[in-house]
Amino acid sequence: MKVKIIILILILSLIGLGGYTLSKNKKENFIMTQEKRIDLYFKHNLKNYQTMKINNFKKSPMKGYFIDGYINDDKSLEFEAHVSSADDHQFTGDVGYDPDGVGKLFKEKNAKDKLTPNDIIKKENLNKKDYEADPPLIWGF
Repeated sequence: MKVKIIILILILSLIGLGGYTLSKNKKENFIMTQEKRIDLYFKHNLKNYQTMKINNFKKSPMKGYFIDGYINDDKSLEFEAHVSSADDHQFTGDVGYDPDGVGKLFKEKNAKDKLTPNDIIKKENLNKKDYEADPPLIWGF
């Protein structure tokens, strides 16, 4: 009887560890993919864009994600990108920024004239699968 309980606990532990690893890998892939989408957006919409650094990637209470960072190694050029569940959890160009900082770098001042990541993917004939990822079911890992 004790052997069966030990085997059962071992099997459940292995299943839990496998689920944790899978969720962690899915989370890392999701973060990396959204970073690629933001980078693509900035490359096509900002003047003098060179690099981007992400400081924080957190889940919002409204089933979306907030991504804080800055561009061109200049912490005064901060932004906050939003990934919404309404957009299939993909970054679509929803970015908050200081109009006197990042705002001055935009090629187009009117938001309607800015290219979205999906527009850029189509225009540049990029593989859509390289720029899309589903979020993990459990974010806390």
